Amino acid sequence: MAGFTKSDFEPHIMTTFQVAAAGMEPVAIELAEVTDKSSTSLSTFSLLFRGCEGRVFRQDTHLVSHPVMGEMELFIGPVHTGRIDAVYYQAVFSSPRGV
Repeated sequence: MAGFTKSDFEPHIMTTFQVAAAGMEPVAIELAEVTDKSSTSLSTFSLLFRGCEGRVFRQDTHLVSHPVMGEMELFIGPVHTGRIDAVYYQAVFSSPRGV
């Protein structure tokens, strides 16, 4: 999603986002981490969300909403973290530096 930076998401760590996955009722996920993965040529960050085990959605572009940030389309999907307390999802943002 063009225009977002990690600083847009950092104030919303530990808050709930709703994912409108096709064929499912909205799924609540909590923003657990915002991680800077930038290099000299790319500005990159990732979002790690924690969700409920019983309601897993597939990797795809989904409409995601937040009470403060509003609606956005994110390519997001389940990832293996080694943690067993929940299902985790990740979204990654990347753009050339200076853009």
